[in-house]
Amino acid sequence: MRDMKNCVIKTTAVLAWTLLCCTAASAQQQKQPQVFKVIPEFPKEQDTVELVYDARTTVLKDAKNISAQLTGYTDFKWTTTDIKFAKNDSVWTAKYMLPAHLALMNLVFKSDTSVDNGGEQTYSYMLAADDKRQMSGAMLGWGLLRTPNIVGGVPYVVDSAAYKSDEVLLMWVKYELKYHPENRFRVLYAAASALKHMDTAESLAKLNKELITLTQIPDISEQDLLEIDRVYREILKDTAKAEAFQQRIVAQFPKGQYIKDQQRLADFKLIQQAKTDDERLKAAMDFIDKHPYQEAEDAFNEANRISYISAYWIISVYTSMKKDLFNYSKYMSKIAPYEALSNVIYRSLDVPYLSQKSIGPAEILPYARVIMERLNYYKDNFQGDKYATLYYSNAPLFAKILVDNKLYDEAFAYAAAAQSAASYKNADLNDTYVRALEGQGKAKELQMALEKSYAMNQSSTYMLELMKTIYSAKNKSDKGYEEYLASLKNADKGKELKEKVQKLLINKNIPDFELLDQHGKKVRLSSQKGKIVVLDFWASWCAPCKGAFPGMKLAVDHFKNDPNVVFYFINTQERKPDMKDYVTNYMKENSYPFTVLLDVGSKASKAAGVGPIPHKMVVGPDGRLRFSEVGYMGSTSELADEIIEMVNVLKAGK
Repeated sequence: MRDMKNCVIKTTAVLAWTLLCCTAASAQQQKQPQVFKVIPEFPKEQDTVELVYDARTTVLKDAKNISAQLTGYTDFKWTTTDIKFAKNDSVWTAKYMLPAHLALMNLVFKSDTSVDNGGEQTYSYMLAADDKRQMSGAMLGWGLLRTPNIVGGVPYVVDSAAYKSDEVLLMWVKYELKYHPENRFRVLYAAASALKHMDTAESLAKLNKELITLTQIPDISEQDLLEIDRVYREILKDTAKAEAFQQRIVAQFPKGQYIKDQQRLADFKLIQQAKTDDERLKAAMDFIDKHPYQEAEDAFNEANRISYISAYWIISVYTSMKKDLFNYSKYMSKIAPYEALSNVIYRSLDVPYLSQKSIGPAEILPYARVIMERLNYYKDNFQGDKYATLYYSNAPLFAKILVDNKLYDEAFAYAAAAQSAASYKNADLNDTYVRALEGQGKAKELQMALEKSYAMNQSSTYMLELMKTIYSAKNKSDKGYEEYLASLKNADKGKELKEKVQKLLINKNIPDFELLDQHGKKVRLSSQKGKIVVLDFWASWCAPCKGAFPGMKLAVDHFKNDPNVVFYFINTQERKPDMKDYVTNYMKENSYPFTVLLDVGSKASKAAGVGPIPHKMVVGPDGRLRFSEVGYMGSTSELADEIIEMVNVLKAGK
């Protein structure tokens, strides 16, 4: 009871720390800036409030950016929302619309790796209802928030210094019931957890007595019986009592939630048990038809591994593969929860269109439109960073699909939204953005986008060619073009590249190899001593490998007149033994002046330690391996500059 005696309680107040602070602490707060507050002080549910954070006396006092993780207790469930704050004079502020039935919220402020969770007092806030009582669940939530080690399912968001004992949790359960006696069953799990955690003969006797009393209540509801069943199953681990309650529930409520839950579980298992793709698709569609997603059923779904995300991605992939737009639209237009969209976008749009390139722009457009409409529904009707993040992270894909269909105005809306977050740091997005601007005929904006992308070293081959075309048309020739490009270079980016390359320097042995090129000529690595040798390990099935070729071509062209720098593109990890014709035709069709070495059986690459591809290596004049880097990030200009810088470092004798 000490927690209660030392606290000033205002049942009409909303500041949770008021319920926690002793008189001395309150007096001290009057002399110091209030770190966190909500304006207005007594808001109503679904009001838009201003959250104010004064970081001047906190660990985030020097932060350049601040966000907060808001944990809410709404309808006796925990929710999480990420909120970005903006600097306003000396404080940080954010607008937030209070969800219906929000009883309690707790904020944890973050900046990079630094965190301010309010310490012992926390940054928690209880909300009051119109009748001036605290919202239903507020006092229970406050007790739970500080006892996550006692009650399962409570988020660990407050400082451990704010943790309280079983007795304090039971105290807040009593206060919840004092002002909201209708919540007797809703506080049961928390109270039972505390009594079991105390694990004394007296506490267990109290718990059993309470359970017996509750079971004898006339006209008890199914939900209330399920709460008792949950205590027997999860807290007391009394299987016999739990099964008895389940039988009672089935008998009393043959069309109730328990029966629905069990049927939903059985129908989901049919998806997992399906033997063929057609059976799996039918089972997934039947599951969604019979059991439309209900947020209220999340707890049971999670506990029993029922995944609507899995069901929807199965439907999306198989219907799109079958080119069944009717069923794709039928199910994807109502997809829920919103988390399912991420998987569906990746599986049914991103992979076939970008990675596998197995479907064309016109063919994929109607499928993309279905998803765009559903994505916009979530963005427009729900607040919180998680919804916006899903939109912005997928905007580049939709922009590209629209650009490729020459729908430039629509594409620009998505590309501009994505660019607002990327700030020209992604070459693929820059390419899409530039094409949209070009299609709209926005010459001034196009020029600016091309130059900003080049300054960030994030240009595609198409963009570089377009820059030269525009320059030549404007100046009647390409004279001075190289000087123009040099003037655009960002000095900081150039410095970063040099520092990166210096850090990548190594000095290792590389096994010798002898391979045939696509023309049948033998090439031996050891015979290249005295030269700088650039090796690019790739395969015909590797999209990033091929995506890097335009950048590698720029590097090859840069050193084409230098006999002491040679490039070899080693075709490896192939599934077909004879790749000579494919390689020859591919290089000719794409105008790549590459010497390709055929690593049949991948012996040379395995000996060199090559795993994932693309993998680029640079061998010095002494035959030692000096650079070794895996992957390709998508920028033609950046890749070319990096390879050129690596070679120049070795030419300088490093």
